[in-house]
Amino acid sequence: MRGLITLTLVLALSWSGWWFFGTAAQKTAIETWMQERREAGWIAEVDDFNVTGFPNRFDSVFTGLTLSNPRASWTWQAPRFQLIALSYKPNHIIAVWPDTQTYTTRFDRMTIISELFRGSLVFKPDTALSLDRLQVEIDSLSVTAESGWNASAKEASVAFFTHNPPDLPKNSYDLYVQALEFSPPKNWRNFVDQSDQQPETIPEILLDASITFDTPWDRFAIEGSHPRVIAAIIRNVTFVWGDIQLKGSGMLNIDDGGYLDGSFTMKVHQWRVLLDTVVAAKLLSDDIGVALDRGITLVAALAGDRADIEIPLRFENGLTYIGPIPIAAAPRVY
Repeated sequence: MRGLITLTLVLALSWSGWWFFGTAAQKTAIETWMQERREAGWIAEVDDFNVTGFPNRFDSVFTGLTLSNPRASWTWQAPRFQLIALSYKPNHIIAVWPDTQTYTTRFDRMTIISELFRGSLVFKPDTALSLDRLQVEIDSLSVTAESGWNASAKEASVAFFTHNPPDLPKNSYDLYVQALEFSPPKNWRNFVDQSDQQPETIPEILLDASITFDTPWDRFAIEGSHPRVIAAIIRNVTFVWGDIQLKGSGMLNIDDGGYLDGSFTMKVHQWRVLLDTVVAAKLLSDDIGVALDRGITLVAALAGDRADIEIPLRFENGLTYIGPIPIAAAPRVY
């Protein structure tokens, strides 16, 4: 019995020692990172910072946190922010955002309110903190800008997973985004839906894709320039808004000139309403909108002039085709 008690005591002291060592290491790493950001020209301020959670967790708790990158013209402020990790699995972090936070760009300042804003991040065991997977879930989201617009969503979720070779190139990631009961800004809705035919709420927006970037998503991607998209496999994009229903899939690359290259097939209900909406929102130029109208009208006529059609788009050599017919220049991404 004495031996068992001694063993238990030794294990408890060893675990306590590991926790205090890990706590000190994590606190030092975060403080060092914030100091490095300040030396790089950032604003990285916090009113209070502690690591708690004994004995099984490392809970990094920030109070009055401000992070700002003047070069990229953004500032994020949170009255409280938590990074939670199990002490035996420090590369898996749970991020908990506050119910109210602000994000500022050179154009506007936005107040973000939510009932739940939580993320799970798993990093690869390397010094670059390469992202392995990221999941974010948000409930009852509301975004209000100082310029006067407001947007909201009942639920929103994002999943971003590393997709390892060989079936896709390196720096490829699987992306899944869904928003339910999304209410866009009123001024955007009035501008796009000038006939006031669509409801105030968009029931569903969905994207399921694999995206390849030119560089990996790691800590250097946050500290410096962001990775650029060079290719995408879109398994499903769904957009439902009143009479408009769109489903699409395709394989796209971005050529050396920054133009889309590849194919994308859309199944559209009420295609003319959708096209008018996209053109009104300035997502396409007037010239491309006219060309698409002519091309889709031809496809619809061949299909019996139905409201529900399948549109095969192809982007090649800087041009956009519907089937074999060139209709306009290909969209330029950058």
